[in-house]
Amino acid sequence: MKKTRKTRTIGLTGGIGSGKSTVADMFSNMRVSVLSADQVSRDLVTPGSPQLEQIVDAFGPDMQNSDGSLDRAGLARIVFNDTERRKTLESILHPPIRQCMWDAVSVLRDGYCILEIPLLIETGQWQDVDRVLVVTSNRKTRIRRLTGTRNLAEQDVQKVMSTQLTDRERIQYADDVLKNDDTLENLAEQVERLHALYSSLFDS
Repeated sequence: MKKTRKTRTIGLTGGIGSGKSTVADMFSNMRVSVLSADQVSRDLVTPGSPQLEQIVDAFGPDMQNSDGSLDRAGLARIVFNDTERRKTLESILHPPIRQCMWDAVSVLRDGYCILEIPLLIETGQWQDVDRVLVVTSNRKTRIRRLTGTRNLAEQDVQKVMSTQLTDRERIQYADDVLKNDDTLENLAEQVERLHALYSSLFDS
């Protein structure tokens, strides 16, 4: 993939509650193209889509709401507590998500773009991007954010965190690291410095 495309790719990742979506928004506000794996996933499971049909076949008709949309909360409860069923869901969604994202990259003519992929490292996609950007944040701050803004129970947050890589593990794959334990202004300054770096490396 790297050999034939023009637009360089920055793989953006981080643990739940780290603030990677906030970072993605900051890049977007600077007119950098941002592709989100989570958004592609939502687009793939619209009523009538092949992926939604596969999910219903695998998990049962209760996975559809009365309007035909996916019961995302119900599905999350199932895969949250069952590793094998989570792998089933990933086998349905991950290949088309990856294909959609790289198809989108192929038509870009920017110097660089951001690929926001929560499981960038776990799925091996870190090998496909030009640089890996990891957003870190201490555990207490992440828990506070998630229980405060997403109304998640602390024990549920702890469970999710236990299934993910630690910041220390992610950093081993990183070319760049953003520390998100301070103010939004501080985070924005870090993003601006990285934007300048990426622009100097890739805009030509």
